Amino acid sequence: MALTAAVAIVGAVIGAVVGPAASAADQEDIYILRSIREPQTPTADWCARSRTGFEPMPADAERFFSFWSVETQPEDGRIVDAKAARVAELRGCFGPTDDRARQNFYAEVRLGALSFRGSGECIALMIDFPETGLFPVRCQLVLSGLPAPFVGGLLTTNTMTTRAAFGGDSEPLGYTQASIATIRLWRTRSGR
Repeated sequence: MALTAAVAIVGAVIGAVVGPAASAADQEDIYILRSIREPQTPTADWCARSRTGFEPMPADAERFFSFWSVETQPEDGRIVDAKAARVAELRGCFGPTDDRARQNFYAEVRLGALSFRGSGECIALMIDFPETGLFPVRCQLVLSGLPAPFVGGLLTTNTMTTRAAFGGDSEPLGYTQASIATIRLWRTRSGR
């Protein structure tokens, strides 16, 4: 019931076999992972416009996240272990937009032997919900820079931001911090 169980559930829903055991004929790999923000010293100018395509936040622009496989109940897909094994990491940059609830988002990701980057945005959906000190956010990155046979992909998150800046323990306690992410990596179709 590790990551492959979560991947198998997603595969059953979309009618395709996906994940690490996929055959060469499959067109995508799908990962369901949990992210945790890790404390790390930022590198000067790493979030420069020349890399990200936007001006970084004046403070706390560069952020680091570990990604963890999850275990689910096969009968309903409910996550029962949101921190099974560390499988990836993300180094990201955030920048303001004209809409206060929306931020620009750029990231470089290492997932196993794969390295790639993504550009997109994050949107704060609510404030102080479902209780004071919490705000749910959704993020998306269009992925590029993948090695063959991949042609691109998409990373989306369902994020709970809390008063705890780092680590997996939310403040207030009881929520999965920071995100549950889906990564879809698409292959070139043979014969094209």
